[in-house]
Amino acid sequence: MGYREYSDNVITPTHVVTNAFVARRAAETEGVSTKQILSDGPARRWFVLGGLAPDVGLYALTAGAAMFYPTVRGLSLQETFALAFDDLFFNDPLWIIVQNTLHSPVVLGGLTAVAALTSKKRLLSFALGCLLHTAMDIPVHHDDGPLYLFPFNWSLRFSSPVSYWDPAHYGRLVQPVDMAITLIGGAYLLYAWRRSRRRAGA
Repeated sequence: MGYREYSDNVITPTHVVTNAFVARRAAETEGVSTKQILSDGPARRWFVLGGLAPDVGLYALTAGAAMFYPTVRGLSLQETFALAFDDLFFNDPLWIIVQNTLHSPVVLGGLTAVAALTSKKRLLSFALGCLLHTAMDIPVHHDDGPLYLFPFNWSLRFSSPVSYWDPAHYGRLVQPVDMAITLIGGAYLLYAWRRSRRRAGA
């Protein structure tokens, strides 16, 4: 895994924009299943949060490593990121747990079932938002995607022929698509928000 490409081309904004777009369409569309689940503002916000939450732990661990290893171990930032994304990401139990708990279809499927059985709409929206995040991640990670059987298996990943960041696996083709989704989707959401504000003020 190339830590430099990974750290420089984070796909998280695309997840947030995609979840926000789905939530927005659910608010505007009548008679579809997503409308029933995302029927109010809080549920839609939890769904959008589900697009962000799976990656938050990795950001926190990376920030902690960037402070700890240069200060305590005397590593350069380059050496720190190499250690983080070439070793700790794959082998350290803490990193594996933090990265995969909200990426695992097994965990999220269980969370979805619990939320549905207990009629916890916001928890259901959050779990479905995380599931959409994972569904987008798995096809665009060659060897660094979610552990899809976690916590029962701590090493099995889907080996996609496509990587959103790795030039050896179509990264140079996927990156512009990723950026376009973020920019165009973000522009649309901003336009839709401003339009709704104008209507509300009319």
